[in-house]
Amino acid sequence: MQRETPHPQLHATAPGKLAWLVLFALIWALYGLAGRDAWQADEALALGAVLDWLERGSLPPHAPLYTWVAGLSARLLAGIYTLQEGARWASALFALVGVLFTGLAARSLYGTGYGAMAALLLMGAFGLVLRVHALLPETALLAGYALLLYGLAESRRGPDRAWAIFAGALVLFLTRGLADLLAVLLCASLSLALPGFAGRSYRLTLIKAGIMLAAAVVAWLAYLGSGGLLHEWWSEQLARLAAYRGVARQFDTLIWFAWPAWPLALAAIWHEHRRLGRENPLHLPLIATGAALLAGLFPAYSRDGVAMPALVPLTLLATFGIATLRRGAAQAFYWFGATCFVFFTLAFWLYYAALEWGVPERLAAHLARMTPGYAPQVAATDAALAGAATLAWMLAVPLFPRAQVRPALVWATGITLSWVLLIALLKPWAELSWGYQPIASAVEARLPAAACVEVEAVGAARVMMNYHLAKRLPAPGERCAWRLEVGARDAEIHPAADLVWEGRRPREKREVYRLYRLQDDGGV
Repeated sequence: MQRETPHPQLHATAPGKLAWLVLFALIWALYGLAGRDAWQADEALALGAVLDWLERGSLPPHAPLYTWVAGLSARLLAGIYTLQEGARWASALFALVGVLFTGLAARSLYGTGYGAMAALLLMGAFGLVLRVHALLPETALLAGYALLLYGLAESRRGPDRAWAIFAGALVLFLTRGLADLLAVLLCASLSLALPGFAGRSYRLTLIKAGIMLAAAVVAWLAYLGSGGLLHEWWSEQLARLAAYRGVARQFDTLIWFAWPAWPLALAAIWHEHRRLGRENPLHLPLIATGAALLAGLFPAYSRDGVAMPALVPLTLLATFGIATLRRGAAQAFYWFGATCFVFFTLAFWLYYAALEWGVPERLAAHLARMTPGYAPQVAATDAALAGAATLAWMLAVPLFPRAQVRPALVWATGITLSWVLLIALLKPWAELSWGYQPIASAVEARLPAAACVEVEAVGAARVMMNYHLAKRLPAPGERCAWRLEVGARDAEIHPAADLVWEGRRPREKREVYRLYRLQDDGGV
């Protein structure tokens, strides 16, 4: 009888390399959090929830855990960063927790050496880098699933990891609610049928975690009931479960969001497909992937955030897949990644040259039409940092070790370099294109020194204008001679007010900002 070949055993990560990995993870998570405005409406709405909590002192029923952490980080960093910059650190914190416990889960499932590879693959995910640096609650989903899978993987060895299962389930429940709680129950119950999870130790772990989770859920529901928010929370949960997105839309998002994890996950499944009927380390991440994909059928807080739940189990599958690739396939995947990021790097520098120097002329003219009024303003220090990062990456890529970790290294470092170049070279252009600060500055420049202004807007525009013009807002009961209205392009201009200024964000042409001076110093 032919003996089955076990999955490859990797060398343990040396302490020196582990220190470099930690430093790299910190740079990946922390660079670009500060010095910029919200660039998308979802981030502005999340900031609105944080502002409401800081002003009222009570947690909202929507993503309460993320809102609490974001508000706490904003307070702790108030002397260093603005409120939205400090709140954005919550995303970095949850992302780092997700990277750490994804690595620990991979090591628990596959053995030594797999943890570092899993961490690098997760950091190299194409869609993750933008969300790590944005004020979005979905980053808490990353941490929750990573904690959950680490606890489930470790529970085979003893019930002392019930805290991780409980913590992961609680993070998921307090981030999105019932959809992810159902995914947790599905993961835990289906795992009972797996050969490696059928023992008494695993059942005892689930019982301990279940008791703690039930107590936490009851406490949370009691908190909502005491504040009169239980009905609102329950209605939101039912609406979220009723808002089925469809499988096609989810997979359209996963194709780019979870690259390069999903093709490597398919490689792992293909490598092990003959042995999946027996005890196999892929069973748990396969079950978790299915449960997370089901949870992702229901909307999250941002358009692409539904792909976040599946990212951790897909990364665990991809970690196994990259270790089982043949040398030729691994080299091809490595060079494909290197080629892609060389192209992206050249594109970033080309756009920088067009914006700052006007060459090439056709691209410069195109960008000028997209963002009229942009003036060259990238600091020399930022350009030098971008140049140093580009040079360091170009020199390091050929020196990456010829081992299974090489493709993961090129994707993680390449995606990080792309983010560094985006912030260092294109941040001023992105601020003018999508940021709210230039609009607020234009409004404030047209207001008299001691004048107040009323803001008439909804959604993200209301949050950001109230945030940036906080010192100009009227006190309760005060009447203002100035009003800022945000509406559609074809909205009527008030006949009883003088239109002083009209503007828009260059990359968002559907909404128009109009500043009025009221003719009678009262309401229109």
